Amino acid sequence: MDAKRTGDIMMPLEAFPFCPYWFTLRQALAEVEDMEIKRAIDRPIPWLILVFSAQNQLLGIVRRREILQGIKAQLSIADPRGYTPEVDKGDMFRLGFSPSKVLKDLRRQMDRQIIEFMSPIKTTVSYDDHVLIVLHTMIDRDLSFLPVSRDGSVIGIVYAEDALHEVITQIT
Repeated sequence: MDAKRTGDIMMPLEAFPFCPYWFTLRQALAEVEDMEIKRAIDRPIPWLILVFSAQNQLLGIVRRREILQGIKAQLSIADPRGYTPEVDKGDMFRLGFSPSKVLKDLRRQMDRQIIEFMSPIKTTVSYDDHVLIVLHTMIDRDLSFLPVSRDGSVIGIVYAEDALHEVITQIT
């Protein structure tokens, strides 16, 4: 039995929260909160927001990592000198950490456009590609998921775990 093709194991775009590029982070996160994502093989789904153009073309993807990196500076203490992870949390206030200031800054960050957090789509795989091509591309580009295209449009996302699961199923 041949391994499945990419289209057989991908998740359709409709399964993910999405928004237009002009949405704020606050609006995009509201979309995530409203969406219940299910995956075929009962494994947790890595958190993604798909970002689309005005012409409904997929521009990029925002992962939890990009959002956390974007707000990281707001969570930093004002004067990091002398701070180590072992410092008592009470000492953070002495070093300039202000919860009210951080919350104010985070609220301001929530009003930035989602496109500022986005990673653009650089690589896709074809709906008809063999799963081994998917794995090769992911390994070669150090990716954990790839958009899947068909007839010039992105129609889904395939995860490394799903491709690997399919290959393991075929060789065991």
